[in-house]
Amino acid sequence: MKFDEFFFSHIGEFGKYQAIQFFLLCLPTIFTAMHSLSWTFTAPDVKHRCRLPDEPTDANYWINPVIHKDIPLKEDCKDLGNVTENCAYQPCTYRLSSSCPNGYIYDTSKVTYSAIHRWDVVCDQTIWRAVIQSTYYVGQMAGSIVFGILGDKYGRKKIYLVALGMQIFGGFYSPLAHNLIVFGFLRFILGFSHPGLFMISIIMMMEMIGPSKRRLPATIAGTSFAFGEILLGILANHFRNYIDLQTMIGVPSAIFLSYYWFICESIRWLVSKKKYKKADEILKIAGDFNNAQIPDKWWTALETEDESTAFTGINPARTYGYFDLFKTPKLRRRALISFFCWPVVSMIFYGVSMKPDFLGGDPYMAFIIGGIMEIPALLFMFFTVNRVGRKPLLAIGYFVCAACMLISQSISHYQVHWLINMVLYAIVKASITCVYTTIYTFTPELFPTVIRNSAMGLCSTFSRLGAIIASYVSFWLVTEYGNIFMVIPFAILSLLAGLLVLIFLPETVGKPLLETIEELEEGEKNTELLTIDE
Repeated sequence: MKFDEFFFSHIGEFGKYQAIQFFLLCLPTIFTAMHSLSWTFTAPDVKHRCRLPDEPTDANYWINPVIHKDIPLKEDCKDLGNVTENCAYQPCTYRLSSSCPNGYIYDTSKVTYSAIHRWDVVCDQTIWRAVIQSTYYVGQMAGSIVFGILGDKYGRKKIYLVALGMQIFGGFYSPLAHNLIVFGFLRFILGFSHPGLFMISIIMMMEMIGPSKRRLPATIAGTSFAFGEILLGILANHFRNYIDLQTMIGVPSAIFLSYYWFICESIRWLVSKKKYKKADEILKIAGDFNNAQIPDKWWTALETEDESTAFTGINPARTYGYFDLFKTPKLRRRALISFFCWPVVSMIFYGVSMKPDFLGGDPYMAFIIGGIMEIPALLFMFFTVNRVGRKPLLAIGYFVCAACMLISQSISHYQVHWLINMVLYAIVKASITCVYTTIYTFTPELFPTVIRNSAMGLCSTFSRLGAIIASYVSFWLVTEYGNIFMVIPFAILSLLAGLLVLIFLPETVGKPLLETIEELEEGEKNTELLTIDE
């Protein structure tokens, strides 16, 4: 018999063992979410002006009657004596010069102390806001490549624990960084750990449950990420000093050092590597939790290597790499489309998350509402993905996101109530969350076990390209040139991704996970519904 038949007939598709492992694997994701988007509040867009020669460094941004002689108000302000929230000083002008030789004075009415204040990331240094955030996603890209390979080669648990240790290290030392370069390096470390935690945890969960429950991992992990966003918004609203905020995010993660004793290796991975004795130990633990009896030497009843590969002569125990994704036609098509769709969803998700007020409103409230909206989106995905299917849900999510962005741009020239913009933002966040969660369920089902972690790693790598681009769009282009440089490109790419999914990828709902590339290329044609992929 195949391993799936044995495993689910004894352990079941979902029981107490799986539930406990799910809970443990998802907790660090809350902190991953906070680290991922903390730069939004660590380095916010703070009002600033040039400091006068004899002015104290802690001078009030707003009140100084002699300022107007040296620092003009913004050009659209008519009354030079009326400094208000909407009529502030020109940020980088001193006596008609476009530089500030004496340093800067910041508005501390909303943010008492940020990375902007500490390292003067303003004026000609503004680009560093985007650079520092992009280092996080460069780290994610590198981590996706490394963890994708290592997770398949050395095991899910070992690599997950390495990633967890890196997140704890980066989070603990971030508040202590003494300069921007060190802080950027720590952001890189945190980003590097992200795919090792989020991606591998989903794969570990996916590999311990049955086909009817495969919507659970991405939904639960996505909900954990949403809770992390909500918690980040609440903490950022309360702690307006970035050092306090970074401390609240980083230090509590130390509790996860205990995971060495509490999470188990993927049984499916152990079997694929023929490590049957270790798999038997974990199976018996799972059996104890799920009230199941595990027979002795159960692996002798599994389909042997010769039986499973007689028609190909290929050894399934061999290690597969990234280039194997492109060697066969069906696998290649699935890989290429996945490598386009992942950066698109990542670009939109992180782009709107990093700039929560790009449609207007309070950034803290918009960020929290955006996180809250992810939860009903995740629940909607959970209750519909097995009924509607992966393909329609992905395509509709992409299309709705594009439509809302285009609507927001078309009404941007009119005076509209702030609530309309907030609703459009909430729908965009909900729809792209639905896409992100569904694609995390869908993509592992497209690839066989022998190369699944590598495929997910490469998908995650390409998605970081989208996040890196989003960093520059949100922290630089939108600030300098306006929302149109975010809205139009995001909408077009979203439409294209939806069409590719709808036309070229097969439906996977209810189908068993493929084990080998040969199953995909040869055996699948007798079991899959007719699609263009065939």
